Amino acid sequence: MVLDVPAENQATPLDAAYGAGDRDRLRGTIEPDAVSIELVSAFSGDRGLAAAERVRIGQLQDARGTAFYSDLLYVISHQYFAPEIASEIWNRVLAHKLAMSTQLGRNVRVTVATLDYLSNITGEIRSLTLMSEDDVATIVNLSMRDGMTGLFNHSTCYELLELEFRNHRRYGIGVALIVLDVDDFKAVNDRYGHQEGDRILLALAGRLRTETRDSDVCCRFGGEEFAVILPFTNDAREAAEIAERIRLGSETISCHGQPITVSAGVALCDDATPTPRSLVESADRALYQAKNRGKNRVVVSDGQR
Repeated sequence: MVLDVPAENQATPLDAAYGAGDRDRLRGTIEPDAVSIELVSAFSGDRGLAAAERVRIGQLQDARGTAFYSDLLYVISHQYFAPEIASEIWNRVLAHKLAMSTQLGRNVRVTVATLDYLSNITGEIRSLTLMSEDDVATIVNLSMRDGMTGLFNHSTCYELLELEFRNHRRYGIGVALIVLDVDDFKAVNDRYGHQEGDRILLALAGRLRTETRDSDVCCRFGGEEFAVILPFTNDAREAAEIAERIRLGSETISCHGQPITVSAGVALCDDATPTPRSLVESADRALYQAKNRGKNRVVVSDGQR
C-alpha cells in the first residue's frame, strides 16, 4: 500500500497527541488482537452480529473509546483518522453505504462504501492502495461468504446458481437445488436465546458440508434457511437422497437434549425452468409443502418425483 508516513524516529504532532497503539496505526501496523475486517463488516450491517461478536464489539469500544472508530476506518482504508473526527466520518460512510445500496437495489458492503466515500467524495485517499494477493483473496472471500457459518452468502448463491443455470441451458448439464430450514427455529431463539440459535446454525452448516458431495455448493440463504446447489444432477430422486441425508444428519444436533429437525424442498432444473429465480421458487414451494405436511421431511417439487 502507498502511505505517507513519517520517518521511524521523526516526532510528529500525532505522536504527542496519541498513544503507542495509535502511532502504530499511523505507521501502517496494527495490533494482532485489533478489530478484524469481518467484524467491521458485521458491525456496519452487512450481516447480523453473532452473540460473541456483540461481546467483542463492546470490549473494543470500552478499551478504545472514541478511537474505536479510528480503528474501524483504518482496517478498511489503512489510513489513520483521529478519534475527534473518526466517529463523524464513520456515520457519513454508513449514510453513503445506505444511499449506494438504495440506488443499486442491493447491499453495498462497507468496504466498497468506505473506499468510495474517502476517494471519490471527500478525496481523503489520494493514492492507490496496493494490496498483496493474499489480502485481495481475503477481501473477495469475505464478500462471498456468510460471516458466521463460512458458507456462501445469499447474493453469491444466486450468482453461482446463475452460472449453473447457463451451463444447463448451453450444454445440458443438470442442476438441482435444495432449500431447507430449521423447524420451529424462532421458538428456539425465543426460549434459549440467540447464542443457542447461532450454535445450532453453525452445527447445521457443518452437517451440510459433511452430508453433501464435493461438487455441491452449500449456502446460507438467510436466517435459518440454507440452500444447496447440486451441479451435474439430472435426477430429482438423487437430489432428494442428498436432502434426506442432510435431514437425518441434522438430528445429531441437539438443543437442550432434544434433536433439532429440518424440512427441505427439492427442485430440478429442466426445460420448463425459465430462470434461476424460478428454480428457487419451485424449491421454496416444495419446502412450504414439507412444513404443511408436518415438518421434518423432504418434499420434491410437483411433477419431478
